[in-house]
Amino acid sequence: MCHFVTDSLPELNDWNPLSPTEAGTLFRSFPGVWCIAGGWAIDLFAGGQSRPHVDVDVQIDRNALPLLHRHLPGWLLYAADGDVTLWKEGTSFPDNVHDIWCRRPGHRWEFQLMVVEFNDREWMFRRDDRIRGPRDSMIEWADGLPILAPEIQILYKSKLPNRPKDKRDFRHVLPHLTTGKRQWLAACLILLYGEHPWLPMLDDTGRHEVGADIAPIGS
Repeated sequence: MCHFVTDSLPELNDWNPLSPTEAGTLFRSFPGVWCIAGGWAIDLFAGGQSRPHVDVDVQIDRNALPLLHRHLPGWLLYAADGDVTLWKEGTSFPDNVHDIWCRRPGHRWEFQLMVVEFNDREWMFRRDDRIRGPRDSMIEWADGLPILAPEIQILYKSKLPNRPKDKRDFRHVLPHLTTGKRQWLAACLILLYGEHPWLPMLDDTGRHEVGADIAPIGS
C-alpha cells in the first residue's frame, strides 16, 4: 500500500523565521538587488536587538523576480495579499502584490520578500512616487549584511505610527540617525501627512521647502 504525505499550508501566523545571517547567506549570490528590511534592518543599523521579531524581511527589486525560482530551488513561494497563493515557476507575478512568503516543503513560513519598485536609475517609494532616490542610496551595510537605509524603513513604518512595534523601532533608531537622515525623514512625513506624531521627535529639522522629488540625504 502506498502512503502519500501532503504538505499542508501553515497558518498565516505560523512562522519559524530564518535569522538575518541565514537569509543573507541564502541571497549572497543572488544576481539582483536585495537587502534585509523590516525591524531587523533597524536593529542591525542601531547595533542591538530591541524587540522580538516574528519574521525576517528581505527587500527585492521587482525586476529581479524572474530570477527567484532558479535561485531558490526547492523553496515554495507564495504571493501574499491578505491571503497566500502559490506562485509557480514560469508564471508572472501579480503587479499589484508586494509581498512573497517563502518556505521549504514541510516547513513553516521562513522569510518574507518585500517587492520594491525601481527604474533604471532610482528606487521609488510605493505609496508616493514623488519620494525617490538613486538606487545605491537605498542600501547600507551593517554586520556584513546589506540593509534597507533606516530612514526609508522608518518612512514605511510611519503609516501606523501608534502600532507598538513601529513606534518602538522609531524610538530605537532615532538616536542613531544623522541630521541629514532626520531632515530627509521629516520632509517626507510633511509631504505625505502634513502633520505626524513623530515630527516633534525629529526636532522639526525637516521643516524646509520640499521639492517635487525627495532623494535620500547621505550621512
